[in-house]
Amino acid sequence: MKEQFKTFASNIRLTELQEQDAETKYKGVCKKLHDHYYDTQYNGATKLLFGSYKTKTNTRPLSADQDVDVIFKITEETFERFDNHENNGQSALLQEIKNILNEKYTTTDKISAWGKVVLVSFSDGHHNIELLPGYEKEDGTFLIPNTENGGFWENFDPRLQIKNFQKRNQISNGLAAELTRIIKTWIQNTSTLNYKSYKVLTDVISFLKNDFIEGADYEEYYAVLKNFFDYLKRVCDNNIINHVNTAYNRIIKAIEYMDENKPKEASEELIKIFGNQFPKVAENPRSNGQKGRAFVTASAPWKK
Repeated sequence: MKEQFKTFASNIRLTELQEQDAETKYKGVCKKLHDHYYDTQYNGATKLLFGSYKTKTNTRPLSADQDVDVIFKITEETFERFDNHENNGQSALLQEIKNILNEKYTTTDKISAWGKVVLVSFSDGHHNIELLPGYEKEDGTFLIPNTENGGFWENFDPRLQIKNFQKRNQISNGLAAELTRIIKTWIQNTSTLNYKSYKVLTDVISFLKNDFIEGADYEEYYAVLKNFFDYLKRVCDNNIINHVNTAYNRIIKAIEYMDENKPKEASEELIKIFGNQFPKVAENPRSNGQKGRAFVTASAPWKK
């Protein structure tokens, strides 16, 4: 099943055109705001990517809830103006940004502002932009608007998780990003599963600190997934535990099928977890009366 996992990993990565589309969209949004709030020429310094696009853990096919997360760095004057606002300056800031973007994106599906962000929604098959305005402090963290309870400024440190994830991804030879994309594909294929992207990153980082530290080959991905779901059973919230148990049991079943030299049935179990992005094996090899190789999984350090 090595080739199937390799193909699966390729199937869920963004294409070059999709990456270019995302870059075009977030640059357009941020340049429009820069030109309004700054007197300098836009060079990208007033934006900060975070989330799945920054960590390169986006997946395809694109869905309506997939966004490029980006902070636009507001000026000190802008922060002070809305900080001194008489009534919920945070909401007023989001509305102002929405109005500015409406000048440029007159034919987009929707521009909306709520909570902490302004969402610029584009047509199907294109990236949406979830823009978070923030005032950057001297320590590199941000004050971001929160419109709830009359409005207040919230501390936000997007760089910390990015730094931790990129470090773990480098140590694991890219496994952190690959595993994250695979888990996100599971989430997309499970309609009632509410498992946030930032939590996926946190769990993958923690898992890879103790297991498959230096990465894994595609032929080991059965063990990676078995151990990750086993780990997740111990740390996940109660609201997703049933989904985790189901995925874990299907991985176990797939491993049993592979041990019985039945890759067709094994692939069917994996398709139940990840959808049709995982390649289906058309038929089993002819039996020679011997069982297939036994899959030996790595130890689970979190059990000790």
